[in-house]
Amino acid sequence: MNKIPAPIVSDLALLGGGHANIQILKMMSMNPVGGLRITLISDQTHSPYSGMVPGYLAGYYSYEECHFDLRRICEELGQRFIKAKIIGMDPQRKKVQLENRAEISYDCASINVGIEPRRIENLSEESALKLIPLKPISKFIAHWDQLITDLKNYQGKESLQLAVVGAGASGVEISIILKMLIDQNNWNAQVSLIHRHEFLVSAKDPRAQRHLSKTLEESGIKVFQNTEVLELRENGLVLKDGKGQLRTEDFYRVLTATQASAPTWFKSSELPISQHGFVKVTGKLLVENENALFAAGDCIHFSPSPLKKAGVYAVRQGEVLEHNIRAFFTRKSPLKTFHPKKHVLSLITIGDRKALVHQDGPSMIRWMWPSLLWRVKDWIDRRFMDRFQARTFDTKPRFFNQAMPVPKSTLVPEDWQDNTCGGCGSKLAASTLTQSLNKLTIPKDDSVLLGVKDGEDCALTRFSEHTLCLQSIDQFRSFISDPFLLGQIATQHALSDVYAMGGAAKTIQVGLTLSAATEKIQREDIFQVMSGVLDILTKNGVSLVGGHTGEGSELSIAIAVQGEVEPTQILRKQLTKPGNCLILTKPIGTGVIFAANMLAQANGKRVDDALSSMLLSNKTALEAIISFDICGCADITGFGLLGHAFEMIGKNSNSALGIKITYKTIPLLDGVNELFAKGYFASLASKNYESLSAALSADINNQNFPALFDPQTSGGLLFSLPPHQAEDCLKALHQNGFSKACVIGEVIDENKIIIL
Repeated sequence: MNKIPAPIVSDLALLGGGHANIQILKMMSMNPVGGLRITLISDQTHSPYSGMVPGYLAGYYSYEECHFDLRRICEELGQRFIKAKIIGMDPQRKKVQLENRAEISYDCASINVGIEPRRIENLSEESALKLIPLKPISKFIAHWDQLITDLKNYQGKESLQLAVVGAGASGVEISIILKMLIDQNNWNAQVSLIHRHEFLVSAKDPRAQRHLSKTLEESGIKVFQNTEVLELRENGLVLKDGKGQLRTEDFYRVLTATQASAPTWFKSSELPISQHGFVKVTGKLLVENENALFAAGDCIHFSPSPLKKAGVYAVRQGEVLEHNIRAFFTRKSPLKTFHPKKHVLSLITIGDRKALVHQDGPSMIRWMWPSLLWRVKDWIDRRFMDRFQARTFDTKPRFFNQAMPVPKSTLVPEDWQDNTCGGCGSKLAASTLTQSLNKLTIPKDDSVLLGVKDGEDCALTRFSEHTLCLQSIDQFRSFISDPFLLGQIATQHALSDVYAMGGAAKTIQVGLTLSAATEKIQREDIFQVMSGVLDILTKNGVSLVGGHTGEGSELSIAIAVQGEVEPTQILRKQLTKPGNCLILTKPIGTGVIFAANMLAQANGKRVDDALSSMLLSNKTALEAIISFDICGCADITGFGLLGHAFEMIGKNSNSALGIKITYKTIPLLDGVNELFAKGYFASLASKNYESLSAALSADINNQNFPALFDPQTSGGLLFSLPPHQAEDCLKALHQNGFSKACVIGEVIDENKIIIL
């Protein structure tokens, strides 16, 4: 028998990619608990480190230097990452509700999600276009980049008026940095700072108040103190000053850094919340009245002594949270209490690589020069980021140790049977399978007479008597840690074979191999994978009619597809007309991106782009091109672009045709060339080249032309059509979401492959 890995016994869900949760992820991965699976859920792949964001806006840091790449970190640490928006939770059932996908189960969870600025009331749709909230930071950065572009391109004579509302630390920093950039680049714009109080940041540091006021004055920033924003209209802000007088000021853009508000799903989930909507926690950072739900960061109301919203608290809460979550699972130590420091030190960026201290109590560091304080802040921030970033290599390392630390404690019972049988002995228990299937909503189909829940040995279906039947099967091991996403992509990939032949997919059967785990965990995994499968089936109008389960060393999925096609609509691989254009519907590069991702060396956003491309349905592409005169069609999968193109000329009975491809026109996913240059290749790429090398000239190889041999998962369609139809065909594809579809070559009247 084959020995399999230690089973999964419990699930820890980290809700949000805030500073505290990132620390939990790192520390619990470096000192793992055997049998515990960790899943980080965030709607952002890159989580900003708030302390470095002002420096990024000023141009002192790159985007990557001030962001945690959550996907990469999870990949390096061997943990799961799920990119999804949290819309609610049910602590009683221990479920997290996610937008547009199946809910996630947990045994213990930690909430560390973002916050938003307090809304300006009476906001019209037109005036909302002027508004740029500073929270969440991830969205603010995109708006900031657009604002900077607008300022660069502005050629008007009147100065653009910009307002920052709120004079906390972030509002003051943004005002100073924005005015610094305007002055450095001679942009025609002015900055105003509007706030409700007499003081800046807080009233407890008079020395910092004087320094900040002087900095704002020297920068030429107009300050409206004791002024409240009542309304944002299309023609400007309605303001009320300290005397109660109203007036309207016109602004081109309004950046809001006002008092924070909590996510609305806290209230709808019936979590215990403060009067401002923040989730209440005890001194041990447990959500009140809960024993398996923790929370930290700006989103909490710390009931023992309410804290101001400062990132330093989340950083310090991380260690306490990690201890308490470990204690929850192992039951080996009591929970710790979080004791916040009485005085919080803030280092505020004031532009030109300078900073000042703002602290509620005395501190020796406040006497440092602003330039020296900046160097201290820069050192602290970079050191913190280095601790929680995935390692980066300039080139692909010859040796890469992916071994994780051995658990010092384990949730796995001593009598766990760690050897699984072969054959039918490796099947999952009927109860495990039945309970999972009963949770799924499987759409009804009149053509399915006996299906997945009827318990027969075979599905029984009935299709039209006037169509041809298409059947295909695909199977691969998991390449992504999100099981729902795996189900989606595997299904999209499997259905593609039918669409490549001009057909309509009708039914599928699924084979699942699951890792060793408790029945509870296996039920959850089946539910997640199959929910992803059903999501794609529903969108494609395909029925699930059966399947098979088993246990093995890792998660893998097999999908058998049955479809139909009218005799007059069938598409074959062979090319038949010289002079036709070759069109590719999706960019190339999923193979190399996930080869790098396996070593935690792929930028998380590049992985996101690849996943988005893989989720594009070739059914949509087929519907866009089917009215054109298609001659030869194939979907690009494991054999790579050139391998499948070779099939298209190899299938030709008279062997009189060939292809000419202009390599530079092949659409690539972002970052692919960089990965090739560093030496990353999918393991199958060299085999793809070897299979074709006899038919290629010596200069055409996987080193000079790597994109030709990169294996694709859920790749696009490659087909030919007459040149005069190419423009209209591409227009149809672009309008249906295939924005990178393009002509990459042509069919030639000679049996050879030419790469230009």
